[in-house]
Amino acid sequence: MNSPEPTTVSVPGRSWRNIRQEVKPLAMSRQGRSRRRLEWLKIATLCTLTVAGAWGIYSVVHSWETDRAALAAAVDSEPVREIALITDGVLTKKWAADSLGLSKTASLMALDLAALRDKLLNNGQVKMAVLTRNFPATLVVTLHERTPVARLQASEGDGLKQLLVAPDGVVYDGFNYDKAMVASLPWLDGVRLVKAGEGRFEPIAGMADVAALLAKAQLEAPLLYRDWQIVSLARLESRDEIVVKAQDIPEIIFSRKRDYRKQIAQLDYVVDSVRVLPEPSLLSVNLALEGQVPVKMRNTPDELAKLPQPTFSIQPSQRTSKRDL
Repeated sequence: MNSPEPTTVSVPGRSWRNIRQEVKPLAMSRQGRSRRRLEWLKIATLCTLTVAGAWGIYSVVHSWETDRAALAAAVDSEPVREIALITDGVLTKKWAADSLGLSKTASLMALDLAALRDKLLNNGQVKMAVLTRNFPATLVVTLHERTPVARLQASEGDGLKQLLVAPDGVVYDGFNYDKAMVASLPWLDGVRLVKAGEGRFEPIAGMADVAALLAKAQLEAPLLYRDWQIVSLARLESRDEIVVKAQDIPEIIFSRKRDYRKQIAQLDYVVDSVRVLPEPSLLSVNLALEGQVPVKMRNTPDELAKLPQPTFSIQPSQRTSKRDL
């Protein structure tokens, strides 16, 4: 016999959600209050140490900027005994020492490195300078030097002075360069020097294009480059042309808008073609035009007819194609 199932009687308005949940917080114990005070004390101590450390750093920096001599005396710094030079060029340790002009009693810590760096950068041969202290008594000078790509002459008093020009257009006196290397550099023409201070000039615009042409010629055709004597920038701004005067060719016109390698290859082809002639015969070679190379000859047509004919013809209908060049 099955027993009757229990029945659940719900009382309207009564639920566990209606039970009051308020619980009176326990009062904090004495040990808890001590721990809280200790935590606040730690936080206050940390803040105090942080402020004190920041103030100490500020004081050191301020003393360094305003009174290096006093700071140097405080750390008992020794005088500079040696200047160590690290460079990628030709400048010497004696040059660096003379340029810096340090006194014999100059303290290593008291040196104003920024001012000393500016002294070195006043010479255009120095592109970058870094000065560091090597305790106890060595000043380390690291230099990145410019390399000249051309030379020019400037008036100085009653005479002329030779200056060097770097790829970035900086004009400067060269120190300790190999004389043969300097003599191999082409002269620069068609430029105007503008003074920018005592013994300094404004950089020459367009030298990056000239340097790229000269570097490509040295690499691709060193025999041709060896005969280049003068590079003119007179038409660079107006016509994008660089004009070179070589030993046997009065005018070689390059365009900075065309690939230098292709222009040099065309020039090499033309020069090689006229070598069959008994004497230098080229007056001008224009490489600035796309697809053609106009050439001016020294000889008249009648004289050329009597000479051994070169392998190229200046007639438009028989001109060597651009692909052959």
